[in-house]
Amino acid sequence: MPARLIRYFLCLLLAKSLLPAALAEEHGTTSSPPGYVFEVIVKSAKELNVILDRADSLRKLFKPDQYSRIAIVLHGEELQLFQKNNYSANQSIVERARLLDQDQVIDIMACQTMMRDLDIQQSELPAFIEQIPLAPVEIDRLIKEEGFTQL
Repeated sequence: MPARLIRYFLCLLLAKSLLPAALAEEHGTTSSPPGYVFEVIVKSAKELNVILDRADSLRKLFKPDQYSRIAIVLHGEELQLFQKNNYSANQSIVERARLLDQDQVIDIMACQTMMRDLDIQQSELPAFIEQIPLAPVEIDRLIKEEGFTQL
């Protein structure tokens, strides 16, 4: 995934998430900002690290209730980066993802269907990663039932 596309995604996310809060304040209403779902399929730790760097930048600038929820749905080879037997090689990425999840900056989800294709057992991923049966179904559910916007 090109870095330019990732930067565009995060700028768009920030712009879209601040507007509803500003409009609600102007009209004297309060509502939580909408959520955003980002489908992630990357092939390298470097590409995933760029996504986590951008999410970390948001964490430093705003509180989660100011910019909305971000669901990152993993369903590609990047799932292997989180496997317990790969932890030592990817410790910084796993720990950064854990911190972002803990600080409620992002919610990370893993597609169990892709996990089976990659021969990853459920017990091999960290507990902070929510496992979902099928990524496209979960993305559709987030959009239809929880009002998320897909980016």
